[in-house]
Amino acid sequence: MIYLSAYPLSEVQMGTPLVKALTFVVIFDALAWIFGVLPVLKYLLTHRTLPVVGGIRLLGGPLDALGVEAVIVTGIVFVVVSALKLLAAYWLWHGQMDGAILLIILLGLSAIFWYAFALPLGPLGGVIQIILLALVWKSLG
Repeated sequence: MIYLSAYPLSEVQMGTPLVKALTFVVIFDALAWIFGVLPVLKYLLTHRTLPVVGGIRLLGGPLDALGVEAVIVTGIVFVVVSALKLLAAYWLWHGQMDGAILLIILLGLSAIFWYAFALPLGPLGGVIQIILLALVWKSLG
C-alpha cells in the first residue's frame, strides 16, 4: 500500500473547500507571524532597541516596559506558538478534530501575544479563523 506521510492513501481526506480555506488561512497566519517577528528579534538582539518603521515601534506594546530580554524571550515563545499552528493546519487538512482543538488552544495563547506586542492585525486573523473553524466543525472527524 502507498503511504502519504502517516496516513494510508485510502484514509487521506482532501476535505471540503472550507476546510481547505481554513488550512490556508492558518498556514498564512503562522508564516506571517514567524517571518514577521524573527527579523524584529534579530534587530533587537543586534541594536538592543526595537526598530521603528513609519513611526511605529515594532513589537512595542505593554511588554516593552519589561525590557529587551523580556521582549526577546516572549518573541521566541510567540514564534514557537505560531510554528505549532502549522501542525494544527496539517491535522485540519486531513480532517482531524485534533487540529481544531490545537488551533483553539493556540489562538488563545496568541491573543496574549497580540496584546503584549500590540499587534492590531492579530485579532482580525483570529476572528477569521474562529469563523471558518465554526463552519467546518461538524465535518471534522
